This record gives sequence, C-alpha cells and structure tokens, in this order.
Amino acid sequence: MRTFDYQASLPFLSPLGEFQKVLAYIKKEFLIEMSYKFAMMFSLLGIFTTIATYFFIDRLFGNQMTSDLAPFATSYFPYVLVGNAFFAYVGLALGGLSGRIESEQSLGTLEVLFGSPTKLWVLMLAIVAWNTIYASAEVLGFFILGGIGFGVDFSHINWLSLGSILGLAIIAFNSIGLIEAAWLLVFKRGLAVAWAINGLGALLGGVFFPVTVLPAWLQTIAAWNPITYAIRGLQLAIYQGTPITQLTLELFVLGAFCLVLVPLGLCSWNWALRRAKDEGSLLLH
Repeated sequence: MRTFDYQASLPFLSPLGEFQKVLAYIKKEFLIEMSYKFAMMFSLLGIFTTIATYFFIDRLFGNQMTSDLAPFATSYFPYVLVGNAFFAYVGLALGGLSGRIESEQSLGTLEVLFGSPTKLWVLMLAIVAWNTIYASAEVLGFFILGGIGFGVDFSHINWLSLGSILGLAIIAFNSIGLIEAAWLLVFKRGLAVAWAINGLGALLGGVFFPVTVLPAWLQTIAAWNPITYAIRGLQLAIYQGTPITQLTLELFVLGAFCLVLVPLGLCSWNWALRRAKDEGSLLLH
C-alpha cells in the first residue's frame, strides 16, 4: 500500500521545518546558559567592572569633551560605553563559529554533526542566530547599567539608523567569522587569529577612542576597517539621533563590505569543508 507523504506534498513546509531546527538550537543553548547561574552573575559583574573602569577614567579627566568627541556630542565615558557594548557582536561573530567548531573537533563529534540530517546552512544559521542573541543580551546589559547606574543619556537614539548600521555590521562580521572558521577547519588553529583580529580591529576601529586621535598613517589603515564605520554610525545614531539620510557614507561602506565578505565567507567555508572531508581531517589532531 502506497503511503502518503504529507510533508512532501507541502514543500513550503520544508523551510519552516528547517527554521524550527534553528529555534530548537536557540532554545537548547538558552536552557544551557540559564543552567549556569554563576556564569550569568560573573558576566554581569564583568560588564559592571568594564563600565566602572571607564567611568572613573572619565572622572579622572573631568568629563571633558575634546575636539575628537565633539562630532558625537558626548564625553569619553558614553562614547567608550557604546564602543565596548557593540564590540560584543564583533567578538562573538569572529570567535563564535570557530569556538564551536574547535569544541566539536576536540570532542570528536564534528564529523557526526556535519553528517547529521540537519543541513549545514541550518546549523551555521543557528549558531550565528544564537551568538547574535547572546551578544544582544550583553549589549542590553551595558545600556541598562550605563543608563540607570551611571546616568548616560540615551534619549536621542534614532532607532532606524541604529538598526540599519547594526544589521549591516552583524552581517559583515559574521561573514568574517565564517572565513576565520574555514581557516580553523583547514589549519586546526584559528582562535588565536580571531583574538588578534579582535584586538587590532578594536584599536583601529574607534572602540576605545575616536580614530581621529590616531596618527595619519594609522587613520588611513582604519579607513579600510569596517568597525570604523560601524562605530561612527552607532555613536551618531545613539547620541546625535542622526537620521539615516545623513549616514550614507557609513551605510554605503558597510553595505560594500557585506557584498564582498558574504560570498567570500560562503566560498571559503565550502572550500574548507570539501578539503577537510577529502583529507578526512575534521577531527582535531
């Protein structure tokens, strides 16, 4: 007797089923994270100590608004608060995929994971989605503690500008993270590279201070750093309420980075995965 495949008869349900797997992965990671109460407390403590450190550094210099901070209409502490909060996205984008892959390699479960019925793009999307949600929770912690505990004024935020800049930045940096994960898959070393990229990107991207304080030759290098445009756009959107029509440079550059990095990341990952499967090197030796 011929059986009736209900799901096959409704092909539009297949994508829905894949996204349900993404939601299941997010739920699983959330439950794991919630089970470590002390880890959550230490994360909040880490956010607080970071904010407090820069707050007292700012107090040391008398809350001065220098010419480098004038375009953002804010003093140093609010500036660096946004920079550090945003960098949570960068850190998880560059290290999140690699960290998961290295963990699976060390456990010897990477081949099983890639050989499961779950499509690879679903797995990658699930990891990226969870990392983005986790980073967003960290950013929210920065903003709540900064606003309530340290009196930072967030009343001028232009939400459309903020969402546009942040969306393009997340896409760009997750694409870089995919390239970095491909490197790890082939060469078995990647997290050290991610840390180096993180540190250099933060230094030259305006996370801790505006790039205008850098020497001219370093400002030239910073102009090729997507973090530079993301940080500038976020600062203007948050503290100046700059409309999206006045952020065309930042949006254009971040969009251009996305157009280059997304296909480059996907091609790098596909190449690395094929090579690793051909060489039988999915395990971490």
